[in-house]
Parts: sequence; structure tokens; C-alpha cells
Amino acid sequence: MTVVGTALTVLIALTPPYAGAADPGWFWNRPHCDTVYGDGSVTITESDGATLAPTTGKLRAVTYAKVAALQEPNTLVSIGRQAIQRSSDAGCSWQLLDKTPDDLSTYDVQPGPGDAAYIYSVNDQPIHRVRGSQVSTVLGPVAGGGLAALHAQPGRLRVVAGDGQLYDSSNDGVTWQRVGVPPARDLFLYDAVVDPRNPDHVVAGVMSDGVYVTFDGGRSWTRSRPVERVNAFSLAMSPADPSKVWMEGYDRDRSTRFIWESTDGGQKFREVLDQSRADLINGNKMWASPVDPDLLYFSYGTSFANFGADLYRFVPSTGALTKNHNTFDGIPSLAFNPANPKILYLGLAEER
Repeated sequence: MTVVGTALTVLIALTPPYAGAADPGWFWNRPHCDTVYGDGSVTITESDGATLAPTTGKLRAVTYAKVAALQEPNTLVSIGRQAIQRSSDAGCSWQLLDKTPDDLSTYDVQPGPGDAAYIYSVNDQPIHRVRGSQVSTVLGPVAGGGLAALHAQPGRLRVVAGDGQLYDSSNDGVTWQRVGVPPARDLFLYDAVVDPRNPDHVVAGVMSDGVYVTFDGGRSWTRSRPVERVNAFSLAMSPADPSKVWMEGYDRDRSTRFIWESTDGGQKFREVLDQSRADLINGNKMWASPVDPDLLYFSYGTSFANFGADLYRFVPSTGALTKNHNTFDGIPSLAFNPANPKILYLGLAEER
């Protein structure tokens, strides 16, 4: 792989902000730049990570950058360290929106309707709301607790709390209402995904006990098979076909990590990749293509022994697997350009 410049790349997958929204790809452009003007936390690749666009800034430690492509044409939001940044030219240049008192290392960023984005953490409060150039803050529904997932559509936020309980807000997070019931008692969620077409369809990955799925907004839950004794660390759902769900986790009976695939919305999983073919850890980030239901990206990275980072491209139906390496310490996030999903925005990590 050719690494150009000094930026570390993080990738965040684009999920349509709400069902029924106009396809943002009709209004977006491809980035018209060879260099990204910014602090080095976000770069661009058109070659699945083989070549990265140089950046004018050098990424500082310790940063775990996240990036999201919004419905608003050519607009992205990124986070890293304590900075919230915005690009309005398809990722070619970045401007600081706000500095938070919080370290955003454990936070993620999720696109909302129009020019909105939401910044939340599985471990921490609060929720930061971005609308245009304005940033505001609200508390989540659980005092002292974070969120495993957040889904935004006009007039409603739906979140998944750390115990699997769903909550809705009709006033942009000012107040919250409990929806349904938790999947089971005393759960700890590692991750969750909400169907972008139907927010009543939610898949939750939990410690030790595998995966739970609901299709009725949390009124009833099904425990997924045959992964009942798996630490389900990471989940991804295909925006192109939400019946496709992937889970990366650790099988406690076989002491082995796998990526599993479900083709029925998360009710039943089968193994499609094991740790003999890829560097699987406790929580590889995964991003599903917004247009191809048979394409999944995931990453591995570490600063240990100056290893760097790998971006994997995986086709589950055939098992085809490729990777490209760079010298950064990780790829915590990936976003797809809506006009051309072969153009990837990478959020980068720097630990040293």
C-alpha cells in the first residue's frame, strides 16, 4: 500500500439518516482535491486503503477519530480528542465547530436528517447535537449511562441503552420515553444496530450471551441462534438489505473469534470468517456497504511493535478477502461518499 502524507485514517459507514429520505447521492459530489486540509484525523481513499490522500496537518496522540457523511450535500462531521469538526466540501477541508470538555475517544457520530449529527458514547454522557454550525448538548435517558446505538429521523430519536432498553425522544433528546422492555435481565451491551428502514428492528450484541433481536420495537425479543455462548463485540447491518447482519465476536466454547452472518435480520447466524484468515480481536469495527449487501469492510490496528493498521474488504458469499496496510495505529471509523460509495472517508487513530 502507498501511504501518502501523515494522516491516520478512520472509517465510518454511512447509514441513511431515516427511512424515506431522498437519496443523498443525487446531491453529493465526489471530493475535488488531492490533499485534505485539516488536522490529519480524516483522509480519503478511492482504492480501499491502498493509497491515502495526504493531509496538511499531522495527527496528534491520543486520537481515535470518527467521521460521518450527512444527508446535507457534501457535508461531513468528525470527532477526535475534544474537537468536533465539519466539512462542507465533500471532505476536502475541515473547520472546527466546537471544543468539548469531554475526551471523545469512546464517542461515535451518527448522521441525522439534513445537516444534523449526533455524538454519543456507549460508556459516557452527554449527547452532543450538531445542526449546521451549531453544537448543543443534552443528557441521555439513563443517568450515568451511555448508549449502544442511536437512530435519528425527523421528529424522533431512538436509542439503545447499555442494558438493551429502548428509549424514544420526540423533542431532540430533551426528554425520553421508555419503549418496550430489555431483551433479558442484567445484560451488558457491547454494540447494537438499528434498521435504517424500520427502527422497530434492532439487533443487540451482549457480553457472554450472544445476540438478541426485536422486530416490534422492543416489545418482544428473540435470542439469536446458534451464538448463545458468544461475546458479541461488534455488529453491522446492511443499509442495502437490512436482513443482512454481521457480528464479530468470541466463541467461548471454542476459544476462537469469528465473523458471523445472518440473512434473516439477526435471528440465526452462520460463521463466514475465522481468526486464521484475518486479525480478529475483541471488537473489530465493521462497516457495511450502503449499496452492495454482499460487501463488508472491517479494520485491525495497533501501535504495539509499530504494527499500523489494516483495512479489510470482505465478500461473505465467496469468502474473498483483501487488505491494505497503513502506518497509522487504527481505523476506528469509515464513511462512504453518497455520490460514489467507492470513495471512503477514513477516521484515523494515533496512540503514540
